[in-house]
Amino acid sequence: MRISLLAAGLILSALIPGATATPQATGEGTVGGQVLGTDGKGVSGARVTLQASDGRLPKTTETNGQGRFWFPSLATGLYDVRAYSKGRLSDWRRNVWVERGKQTNVTLRLRSKKPVPSKSLPSPAKP
Repeated sequence: MRISLLAAGLILSALIPGATATPQATGEGTVGGQVLGTDGKGVSGARVTLQASDGRLPKTTETNGQGRFWFPSLATGLYDVRAYSKGRLSDWRRNVWVERGKQTNVTLRLRSKKPVPSKSLPSPAKP
């Protein structure tokens, strides 16, 4: 049912000029979930960012001791969510649907740090 509602909303937004699937003040829902490290355990103190899918209305929160987070009182619509901790980022979870009176659960996994390639300087020119 949730998928068919989302599909209907996307079709209507494509057919009706000016219609968007961004959050509307038609009700409130929540996004909650957990941030996991590369070891699969919850990450305490990770910063989680949530924003409307069009980039508006950014909010941040921190995870608790078990890596759990919660964004209450969100307008119905589509959101993007990402986590950050100690130089590690999760991928964006795009188009997370929030529905009035419901909680949408999201699990974010932090990626391993990617090594920064060292830039070697060219050898000095010989006279």
